[in-house]
Amino acid sequence: MKVAFLGKNFRDTYSGGRIHAWMMAHAFAAREHNVHYYTNTKPVFDEELKDYSDSSNFKKIYNKFFLFFPLQKYDLIVIIPHLASKRSYLIDKWLFYPQLIFLKRISGCPVIYVDFESPNWINELVPGSRPEEVYKYSNNILSAVDVILSTTQEGMKYAAQYYTKYNSGLSFKQVYLSINSRIADRFVNSKKEKQVIYFGRFGEKHKNSSVLNDIINALPPYYTLLVIGNPEKLNADIYQALINQAKEKGIELVFKSGISEREKYEHLALSKLLIYSSSFEGYGLPPIEAQYVGTPVLCSDIPVLREVNKEAEFINFDDKEILTVKINSMLNAEYDKNKLKASVSAFAEFNNYVKNIKYLVDSI
Repeated sequence: MKVAFLGKNFRDTYSGGRIHAWMMAHAFAAREHNVHYYTNTKPVFDEELKDYSDSSNFKKIYNKFFLFFPLQKYDLIVIIPHLASKRSYLIDKWLFYPQLIFLKRISGCPVIYVDFESPNWINELVPGSRPEEVYKYSNNILSAVDVILSTTQEGMKYAAQYYTKYNSGLSFKQVYLSINSRIADRFVNSKKEKQVIYFGRFGEKHKNSSVLNDIINALPPYYTLLVIGNPEKLNADIYQALINQAKEKGIELVFKSGISEREKYEHLALSKLLIYSSSFEGYGLPPIEAQYVGTPVLCSDIPVLREVNKEAEFINFDDKEILTVKINSMLNAEYDKNKLKASVSAFAEFNNYVKNIKYLVDSI
Protein backbone atom coordinates (compact mmCIF):
# COMPACT_ATOMS: atom_id res chain seq x y z
CA MET A 1 0.00 0.00 0.00
CA LYS A 2 1.19 3.54 -0.81
CA VAL A 3 0.73 5.99 2.05
CA ALA A 4 1.22 9.77 1.92
CA PHE A 5 1.93 11.84 5.03
CA LEU A 6 1.59 15.62 4.87
CA GLY A 7 2.89 17.63 7.81
CA LYS A 8 4.96 20.59 8.93
CA ASN A 9 8.30 20.10 10.72
CA PHE A 10 10.94 22.18 12.46
CA ARG A 11 14.61 22.14 11.60
CA ASP A 12 15.92 22.90 15.11
CA THR A 13 13.05 22.30 17.58
CA TYR A 14 11.98 19.06 19.25
CA SER A 15 8.19 18.72 19.26
CA GLY A 16 6.22 15.83 20.71
CA GLY A 17 3.55 16.16 18.05
CA ARG A 18 6.05 16.19 15.18
CA ILE A 19 7.86 13.14 16.62
CA HIS A 20 4.45 11.49 17.01
CA ALA A 21 3.79 11.83 13.27
CA TRP A 22 7.32 10.76 12.24
CA MET A 23 7.06 7.62 14.38
CA MET A 24 3.68 6.85 12.84
CA ALA A 25 5.19 7.09 9.37
CA HIS A 26 7.98 4.72 10.43
CA ALA A 27 5.37 2.29 11.78
CA PHE A 28 3.61 2.22 8.40
CA ALA A 29 6.97 1.70 6.69
CA ALA A 30 7.82 -1.09 9.16
CA ARG A 31 4.62 -2.81 7.98
CA GLU A 32 6.26 -2.71 4.51
CA HIS A 33 3.96 -0.01 3.20
CA ASN A 34 5.52 2.47 0.79
CA VAL A 35 5.52 5.78 2.70
CA HIS A 36 6.06 9.27 1.24
CA TYR A 37 6.33 12.06 3.81
CA TYR A 38 5.69 15.52 2.32
CA THR A 39 7.11 18.22 4.56
CA ASN A 40 8.90 21.56 4.59
CA THR A 41 12.21 20.60 6.18
CA LYS A 42 14.23 17.74 7.60
CA PRO A 43 13.33 17.61 11.31
CA VAL A 44 16.04 17.76 13.95
CA PHE A 45 15.13 14.26 15.23
CA ASP A 46 15.26 12.49 11.85
CA GLU A 47 18.66 10.85 12.44
CA GLU A 48 17.62 9.61 15.89
CA LEU A 49 14.60 7.80 14.46
CA LYS A 50 16.00 6.58 11.16
CA ASP A 51 16.49 2.93 12.21
CA TYR A 52 12.84 2.20 12.89
CA SER A 53 12.07 1.11 9.36
CA ASP A 54 13.73 0.22 6.10
CA SER A 55 14.77 3.51 4.49
CA SER A 56 13.70 2.18 1.10
CA ASN A 57 10.10 2.16 2.39
CA PHE A 58 10.25 5.70 3.80
CA LYS A 59 10.84 8.53 1.35
CA LYS A 60 11.00 12.15 2.58
CA ILE A 61 10.02 14.86 0.11
CA TYR A 62 10.96 18.41 1.10
CA ASN A 63 9.76 21.81 -0.09
CA LYS A 64 9.72 24.79 2.26
CA PHE A 65 6.59 26.20 0.58
CA PHE A 66 4.76 22.85 0.36
CA LEU A 67 4.78 22.95 -3.43
CA PHE A 68 4.84 19.30 -4.49
CA PHE A 69 4.30 18.58 -8.18
CA PRO A 70 3.45 16.32 -9.79
CA LEU A 71 1.48 14.65 -6.98
CA GLN A 72 1.17 10.87 -7.04
CA LYS A 73 -1.78 8.60 -6.39
CA TYR A 74 -2.00 6.96 -2.94
CA ASP A 75 -4.03 4.32 -1.13
CA LEU A 76 -4.13 6.26 2.14
CA ILE A 77 -3.35 9.85 3.17
CA VAL A 78 -2.42 11.01 6.67
CA ILE A 79 -2.66 14.74 7.38
CA ILE A 80 -0.73 16.18 10.35
CA PRO A 81 -2.39 19.50 11.24
CA HIS A 82 -0.77 22.42 13.03
CA LEU A 83 -2.07 25.54 14.71
CA ALA A 84 -2.44 28.73 12.70
CA SER A 85 -0.22 31.71 13.46
CA LYS A 86 0.07 35.27 12.19
CA ARG A 87 2.74 34.12 9.75
CA SER A 88 0.81 31.13 8.42
CA TYR A 89 -1.81 32.95 6.34
CA LEU A 90 -0.08 32.37 3.00
CA ILE A 91 1.35 28.90 3.64
CA ASP A 92 -1.62 27.35 5.44
CA LYS A 93 -4.53 28.88 3.54
CA TRP A 94 -3.14 28.67 0.02
CA LEU A 95 -0.44 25.98 0.05
CA PHE A 96 -0.28 23.45 2.91
CA TYR A 97 -3.91 22.46 3.39
CA PRO A 98 -4.87 22.78 -0.30
CA GLN A 99 -2.23 20.12 -1.01
CA LEU A 100 -4.41 17.69 0.92
CA ILE A 101 -7.41 18.55 -1.25
CA PHE A 102 -5.36 17.93 -4.41
CA LEU A 103 -4.03 14.62 -3.08
CA LYS A 104 -7.54 13.49 -2.16
CA ARG A 105 -8.90 14.33 -5.62
CA ILE A 106 -6.08 12.51 -7.39
CA SER A 107 -6.13 9.45 -5.15
CA GLY A 108 -9.79 9.04 -4.16
CA CYS A 109 -8.61 7.28 -1.03
CA PRO A 110 -9.36 7.57 2.72
CA VAL A 111 -7.80 10.48 4.65
CA ILE A 112 -6.73 10.18 8.30
CA TYR A 113 -6.58 13.41 10.29
CA VAL A 114 -4.28 13.15 13.33
CA ASP A 115 -6.06 14.69 16.32
CA PHE A 116 -3.64 16.03 18.92
CA GLU A 117 -6.24 17.81 21.05
CA SER A 118 -9.49 19.43 19.97
CA PRO A 119 -10.12 22.99 21.24
CA ASN A 120 -13.26 22.03 23.17
CA TRP A 121 -11.13 19.66 25.26
CA ILE A 122 -8.29 21.98 26.23
CA ASN A 123 -10.62 24.92 26.79
CA GLU A 124 -12.86 22.90 29.09
CA LEU A 125 -9.92 22.08 31.35
CA VAL A 126 -7.98 25.33 30.94
CA PRO A 127 -10.53 27.97 29.92
CA GLY A 128 -9.33 30.51 27.37
CA SER A 129 -5.99 28.83 26.74
CA ARG A 130 -6.58 27.87 23.10
CA PRO A 131 -8.68 30.20 20.88
CA GLU A 132 -10.59 28.35 18.18
CA GLU A 133 -9.14 30.85 15.70
CA VAL A 134 -5.90 28.84 15.58
CA TYR A 135 -7.84 25.90 14.08
CA LYS A 136 -9.40 27.92 11.28
CA TYR A 137 -7.29 26.56 8.41
CA SER A 138 -7.25 22.95 9.56
CA ASN A 139 -11.02 23.01 10.11
CA ASN A 140 -11.50 24.09 6.50
CA ILE A 141 -10.30 20.75 5.16
CA LEU A 142 -12.34 18.49 7.46
CA SER A 143 -14.90 17.93 4.70
CA ALA A 144 -12.17 15.97 2.84
CA VAL A 145 -11.33 13.84 5.89
CA ASP A 146 -12.67 10.33 6.52
CA VAL A 147 -11.11 9.32 9.85
CA ILE A 148 -10.14 11.31 12.96
CA LEU A 149 -7.32 9.50 14.74
CA SER A 150 -6.92 10.35 18.43
CA THR A 151 -4.17 9.17 20.74
CA THR A 152 -6.38 8.37 23.73
CA GLN A 153 -9.95 7.32 24.48
CA GLU A 154 -10.38 10.55 26.46
CA GLY A 155 -9.25 12.60 23.47
CA MET A 156 -11.50 10.67 21.08
CA LYS A 157 -14.52 11.49 23.24
CA TYR A 158 -13.94 15.22 22.82
CA ALA A 159 -12.94 14.82 19.16
CA ALA A 160 -16.30 13.23 18.36
CA GLN A 161 -18.08 16.19 19.93
CA TYR A 162 -16.04 18.78 18.04
CA TYR A 163 -15.20 17.54 14.54
CA THR A 164 -18.67 16.29 13.63
CA LYS A 165 -19.73 19.95 13.44
CA TYR A 166 -17.65 20.13 10.26
CA ASN A 167 -18.24 16.66 8.82
CA SER A 168 -21.06 14.44 10.06
CA GLY A 169 -19.70 11.45 8.13
CA LEU A 170 -16.44 11.13 10.06
CA SER A 171 -15.39 7.94 11.79
CA PHE A 172 -13.28 8.05 14.95
CA LYS A 173 -10.34 5.82 15.79
CA GLN A 174 -7.79 5.71 18.58
CA VAL A 175 -4.24 4.32 18.79
CA TYR A 176 -1.82 4.90 21.68
CA LEU A 177 1.46 6.40 20.55
CA SER A 178 4.83 4.69 20.64
CA ILE A 179 7.83 6.19 22.38
CA ASN A 180 11.40 6.05 21.09
CA SER A 181 11.79 2.63 22.69
CA ARG A 182 14.99 1.56 20.93
CA ILE A 183 16.90 4.46 22.45
CA ALA A 184 15.08 4.07 25.77
CA ASP A 185 16.13 0.40 25.98
CA ARG A 186 19.76 1.48 26.25
CA PHE A 187 19.10 3.08 29.63
CA VAL A 188 16.63 0.77 31.40
CA ASN A 189 19.33 -0.59 33.72
CA SER A 190 20.79 2.77 34.72
CA LYS A 191 21.62 3.27 38.39
CA LYS A 192 19.49 5.92 40.06
CA GLU A 193 21.04 9.13 41.34
CA LYS A 194 19.74 11.68 43.86
CA GLN A 195 17.98 13.54 41.10
CA VAL A 196 14.41 14.57 40.41
CA ILE A 197 13.41 15.57 36.88
CA TYR A 198 10.73 18.06 35.88
CA PHE A 199 9.47 19.06 32.42
CA GLY A 200 8.57 22.75 32.26
CA ARG A 201 7.26 24.58 29.21
CA PHE A 202 7.31 28.11 30.54
CA GLY A 203 4.78 30.60 29.25
CA GLU A 204 2.06 27.99 28.66
CA LYS A 205 -0.61 28.22 31.36
CA HIS A 206 -1.64 24.58 31.32
CA LYS A 207 1.90 23.34 31.98
CA ASN A 208 1.51 24.70 35.52
CA SER A 209 5.22 25.54 35.89
CA SER A 210 4.52 27.86 38.82
CA VAL A 211 4.77 24.81 41.09
CA LEU A 212 8.57 24.83 40.81
CA ASN A 213 8.81 26.86 44.02
CA ASP A 214 6.77 24.25 45.88
CA ILE A 215 8.80 21.38 44.44
CA ILE A 216 12.06 22.98 45.59
CA ASN A 217 10.60 23.44 49.07
CA ALA A 218 9.45 19.82 49.13
CA LEU A 219 12.75 18.21 48.13
CA PRO A 220 15.19 16.96 50.75
CA PRO A 221 18.65 18.58 50.77
CA TYR A 222 21.48 17.45 48.48
CA TYR A 223 19.17 16.52 45.61
CA THR A 224 19.50 17.77 42.06
CA LEU A 225 16.35 19.16 40.48
CA LEU A 226 16.78 18.88 36.71
CA VAL A 227 14.34 21.10 34.84
CA ILE A 228 13.88 20.30 31.15
CA GLY A 229 12.88 23.70 29.85
CA ASN A 230 14.31 26.96 28.59
CA PRO A 231 15.03 29.36 31.50
CA GLU A 232 15.10 32.27 29.05
CA LYS A 233 11.31 31.92 28.86
CA LEU A 234 11.12 32.74 32.58
CA ASN A 235 10.93 36.25 33.96
CA ALA A 236 14.48 37.18 35.05
CA ASP A 237 13.38 37.97 38.62
CA ILE A 238 11.48 34.68 38.92
CA TYR A 239 14.46 32.76 37.59
CA GLN A 240 16.84 34.39 40.08
CA ALA A 241 14.39 33.78 42.92
CA LEU A 242 14.31 30.06 42.05
CA ILE A 243 18.10 29.91 42.01
CA ASN A 244 18.28 31.62 45.40
CA GLN A 245 15.58 29.43 46.87
CA ALA A 246 17.31 26.23 45.70
CA LYS A 247 20.64 27.39 47.14
CA GLU A 248 19.06 28.07 50.53
CA LYS A 249 17.49 24.61 50.53
CA GLY A 250 20.70 22.84 49.52
CA ILE A 251 19.23 21.85 46.13
CA GLU A 252 21.21 21.94 42.91
CA LEU A 253 18.88 23.48 40.33
CA VAL A 254 19.84 22.67 36.73
CA PHE A 255 18.06 23.78 33.55
CA LYS A 256 18.49 22.04 30.20
CA SER A 257 16.70 22.77 26.92
CA GLY A 258 16.87 21.48 23.37
CA ILE A 259 18.08 18.07 24.50
CA SER A 260 18.24 15.12 22.13
CA GLU A 261 16.19 11.96 22.46
CA ARG A 262 19.23 10.12 23.84
CA GLU A 263 19.88 12.79 26.46
CA LYS A 264 16.24 12.81 27.48
CA TYR A 265 16.14 9.09 28.18
CA GLU A 266 19.51 9.15 29.92
CA HIS A 267 18.28 11.85 32.33
CA LEU A 268 14.94 10.11 32.87
CA ALA A 269 16.63 6.81 33.68
CA LEU A 270 19.09 8.36 36.16
CA SER A 271 16.35 10.18 38.07
CA LYS A 272 14.57 8.78 41.11
CA LEU A 273 11.34 10.58 40.27
CA LEU A 274 9.62 12.47 37.45
CA ILE A 275 7.26 15.25 38.50
CA TYR A 276 4.72 16.21 35.85
CA SER A 277 2.42 19.06 36.84
CA SER A 278 0.62 19.79 33.56
CA SER A 279 -3.10 20.44 34.03
CA PHE A 280 -3.83 19.46 30.43
CA GLU A 281 -2.27 16.99 27.99
CA GLY A 282 -3.37 15.43 24.75
CA TYR A 283 -1.25 12.41 25.70
CA GLY A 284 1.73 13.36 27.87
CA LEU A 285 4.83 11.52 26.68
CA PRO A 286 7.29 12.14 29.58
CA PRO A 287 5.41 10.06 32.20
CA ILE A 288 5.23 7.12 29.79
CA GLU A 289 8.88 7.52 28.82
CA ALA A 290 9.93 7.71 32.47
CA GLN A 291 8.13 4.54 33.50
CA TYR A 292 9.51 2.69 30.48
CA VAL A 293 13.04 3.27 31.88
CA GLY A 294 11.97 2.39 35.43
CA THR A 295 11.42 5.84 36.90
CA PRO A 296 8.30 6.44 39.04
CA VAL A 297 6.03 9.35 38.21
CA LEU A 298 4.05 11.87 40.23
CA CYS A 299 1.64 13.73 37.99
CA SER A 300 -1.51 15.81 37.84
CA ASP A 301 -4.76 14.02 38.52
CA ILE A 302 -6.40 14.42 35.12
CA PRO A 303 -8.31 11.70 33.20
CA VAL A 304 -5.96 11.41 30.20
CA LEU A 305 -2.92 10.80 32.41
CA ARG A 306 -4.81 8.21 34.46
CA GLU A 307 -5.82 6.45 31.25
CA VAL A 308 -2.27 5.74 30.09
CA ASN A 309 -0.25 5.70 33.35
CA LYS A 310 -1.62 2.85 35.45
CA GLU A 311 1.39 2.74 37.80
CA ALA A 312 1.85 6.51 38.26
CA GLU A 313 0.79 8.39 41.37
CA PHE A 314 -1.51 11.39 41.14
CA ILE A 315 -1.87 14.60 43.09
CA ASN A 316 -3.47 18.02 43.19
CA PHE A 317 -0.42 20.29 42.95
CA ASP A 318 -2.25 23.10 44.76
CA ASP A 319 -1.92 21.21 48.05
CA LYS A 320 1.64 22.06 49.12
CA GLU A 321 1.57 19.95 52.28
CA ILE A 322 0.49 16.78 50.49
CA LEU A 323 3.02 17.52 47.72
CA THR A 324 5.86 17.53 50.25
CA VAL A 325 4.68 14.29 51.86
CA LYS A 326 4.19 12.55 48.51
CA ILE A 327 7.56 13.56 47.04
CA ASN A 328 9.47 12.39 50.10
CA SER A 329 7.58 9.11 50.39
CA MET A 330 8.19 8.34 46.71
CA LEU A 331 11.89 9.17 46.96
CA ASN A 332 12.22 6.72 49.85
CA ALA A 333 10.15 3.94 48.29
CA GLU A 334 11.45 0.95 46.33
CA TYR A 335 9.95 0.52 42.87
CA ASP A 336 10.01 -2.51 40.60
CA LYS A 337 11.53 -1.20 37.35
CA ASN A 338 10.21 -4.14 35.37
CA LYS A 339 6.67 -3.54 36.61
CA LEU A 340 6.86 0.14 35.68
CA LYS A 341 8.12 -0.70 32.21
CA ALA A 342 5.52 -3.41 31.68
CA SER A 343 2.73 -0.99 32.54
CA VAL A 344 3.43 1.03 29.38
CA SER A 345 5.38 -1.24 27.03
CA ALA A 346 2.30 -3.08 25.74
CA PHE A 347 1.38 0.03 23.74
CA ALA A 348 4.48 2.27 23.91
CA GLU A 349 7.13 -0.16 22.68
CA PHE A 350 7.59 0.36 18.94
CA ASN A 351 6.99 -3.21 17.77
CA ASN A 352 3.69 -3.27 19.67
CA TYR A 353 2.78 0.07 18.13
CA VAL A 354 3.40 -1.37 14.67
CA LYS A 355 0.90 -4.13 15.45
CA ASN A 356 -1.65 -1.54 16.55
CA ILE A 357 -1.14 0.39 13.29
CA LYS A 358 -2.01 -2.81 11.43
CA TYR A 359 -5.27 -3.08 13.39
CA LEU A 360 -6.00 0.56 12.54
CA VAL A 361 -5.46 0.03 8.80
CA ASP A 362 -7.54 -3.15 8.83
CA SER A 363 -10.40 -1.30 10.51
CA ILE A 364 -10.35 1.41 7.85
